[in-house]
Amino acid sequence: MDQGRISAGQLTLLVMSFTIGSWIVLPTGLQSGQNIWLIILFGLGGGMFFACLGLLLYRRFPGKNLFEIHELVFGPVIGKFFSLLYLWFFLQTGGGTLGVFVTMLKSTVFTATPDLALLVPWVIIVIYGCRRGIEVIARSNQPLILATVGLILISILLVLNIFEADNLLPFLDKPFSRIAWDALGVAVFPFGQGVIFMMILPRVNRQQKVAGAVFGGLIGAGLVLMIIQSLAVGVLGKVAEVLVFPTYEFYRIIDIAQVLTRLELIPLLNFLTMGFIKIMLCLYALAFGTAQLFNLRTYRPLAIPIGVLLLVVARRIFPSVSEHMRYFEEVQPYYGLFFCLVLPLITLGTALLRGRARREMAP
Repeated sequence: MDQGRISAGQLTLLVMSFTIGSWIVLPTGLQSGQNIWLIILFGLGGGMFFACLGLLLYRRFPGKNLFEIHELVFGPVIGKFFSLLYLWFFLQTGGGTLGVFVTMLKSTVFTATPDLALLVPWVIIVIYGCRRGIEVIARSNQPLILATVGLILISILLVLNIFEADNLLPFLDKPFSRIAWDALGVAVFPFGQGVIFMMILPRVNRQQKVAGAVFGGLIGAGLVLMIIQSLAVGVLGKVAEVLVFPTYEFYRIIDIAQVLTRLELIPLLNFLTMGFIKIMLCLYALAFGTAQLFNLRTYRPLAIPIGVLLLVVARRIFPSVSEHMRYFEEVQPYYGLFFCLVLPLITLGTALLRGRARREMAP
């Protein structure tokens, strides 16, 4: 269906972009205030554990994507059911990111612009990229992630005159249960959503470097998110805990000699680029997985109808930003664990048991 190949380095950058995604402007766990960097560190640890599960499964079935593994482990009927569950997860992830895109632009810049005027051009670009294949997506991502990381590093210099290190103190002043819950939320979103790369791993040209590329991408994304959210808390202090888009807000108050002011374009550009890659990867996994599920020869004709479905989901799944935030805080940790931990454990456990049973039955 898609014969494109990507390098291990391109996989690393894709994992970084996908993980940064919408979390760069709409983070969870800010209720922990000055402990946000620790929350991200713990969340990264959880995300790497989820990645280990997926990589163990992939190592047992090298060259097979997630949907192929399901059919090999559970058979065609139950395997397709598991794959359908993941199709919904990919749809909800892509639709949620697209919804954040619209919410942010309407809340900050295009306050009087209709939703469709923002959504339709964006979805058209995403569909075009999806139809070109994973190789083009990976090449497009390279300059975008490098520009994003560069802008974030420059941001450190821009906030030196307004950054207050005392805002990151006292350390561990929240109950451990609060910190653990927030860390779980970050482990699931954004790090745990990387289960989507189980659909892409077979396209890496040097398979022996897959694990290192995945872990490298997660660590790189964790460092970037740690920097940007620590800057937000260091500049805004306790106010960051109640803002919807704290990253956007702290860029607004940057003022260097009254020349460099109101630099909120930086977080907008960062989100537009990283969100663009994340939505495109979700659409690619959806179209590719659907074509595989129904034994179609190519996934490309499915990109348009599924892209339209993403648009519908983006408008309907979260009617307001408050509902979106409530979902992330109260529902996402349980919901995400089902796809990041429970289903992979069931699949891996079943594969191990069936493999052992076959060895015992062998003469």
